[in-house]
Amino acid sequence: MKRYLRFIAIFAVLGMVLVACSPADEGGEETTTTEATEEPTTTEAMDETTTTEAMDDTTTTEAMAMTPVVTCLVTDLAGVDDRSFNAAAWQGVQDAVASGAAAADPILLESDEQADYAPNLDQCLAQGAQHIVTVGFELGDATATYAAANPDVTFTIVDFAYDPEIPNVRGLVYQTDEAAFAAGYLAAGVTQTGIIGTYGGLNIPTVSIFMDGMTKGVNYYNEQNGASVTVIGWDVDAQDGVFTGVFDPADPVVRSTCESMLDEGADIMLPVGGAINLPCGTAIQDRGIDAALIGVDQDAFLAAPEEYQDLWLVTIEKGLAIQVQRSLEDHAAGAWTPGVTVGTLANDGVGLSEYHSWADRVPAELDAEVQQILADIASGALDING
Repeated sequence: MKRYLRFIAIFAVLGMVLVACSPADEGGEETTTTEATEEPTTTEAMDETTTTEAMDDTTTTEAMAMTPVVTCLVTDLAGVDDRSFNAAAWQGVQDAVASGAAAADPILLESDEQADYAPNLDQCLAQGAQHIVTVGFELGDATATYAAANPDVTFTIVDFAYDPEIPNVRGLVYQTDEAAFAAGYLAAGVTQTGIIGTYGGLNIPTVSIFMDGMTKGVNYYNEQNGASVTVIGWDVDAQDGVFTGVFDPADPVVRSTCESMLDEGADIMLPVGGAINLPCGTAIQDRGIDAALIGVDQDAFLAAPEEYQDLWLVTIEKGLAIQVQRSLEDHAAGAWTPGVTVGTLANDGVGLSEYHSWADRVPAELDAEVQQILADIASGALDING
């Protein structure tokens, strides 16, 4: 639980500032690393000239002959019990074991601090890993460095991408603003107070993309319905908003941030940063008010503790596990390619969960409009940035 209560939810789709991580050797078998000759920069998922969309991400290569690969996964600071993207990535590794793509007993190394990234990658190599999965943008620098120094090892990094691409790295990124747009429209149609709140851990692309997409969806609802629902916590024009500065849900600033928005009348909240949404749920319950949460990454109704189930209006989901599994299966089948795989509504890489406990509170007409918006974004008929 302690590890679950430390979370950062960070996933790069846009250009970002990275935390430099310098490789460090541990005792035992020595692993030597060198800095990449050309330091890659992040690439935006929306830049179609440098990314390709895998339209078959929801399928696997089980029918192809596969040679199981020794796999190692390195988490970010949230750890594997984050009930979010670390947990989903590890599930993808386990699914790859089940399909015969990853060798039995995959290696799991959790990072308690940024200084652990390089030693953990050293351990992956020392234990003979053929495919290393790294989770989160904060591992971007370390992954690039180790990939350059170990060209015979294959890497998959979640929520990060490189431009130019690295020959032995596949980046998995997600156009989550597409699904968030539909979630914003839904929230605007459900709110009773006309105020929706959002806050994140840090103003980084993998966090702000949810807030931005949701706010644009609310604005679209207002345009289509002559409404005046407001969003507090994010400014589309300024590309800035309210951030806790931490991803630890135990930090008092997390709950106080939610409380201040509830004080302003918000009755639907989108906290972005994994477990930093749970203190907001507790605040809602303690007040005994009629309010809801919007989840991110994995279906929060299923992933979060049961005592919060009645609070989840919907979750903005990423297809994390299947993309990690697919990368490992491609490797095992000899069909692996580097570059960027972008999860979109069109390829089921992002989407919305069921409404679960809120299903009977979402009018059929509103749900039909949300489903049409999802379809229109997927087909290109609706440009969320237009």
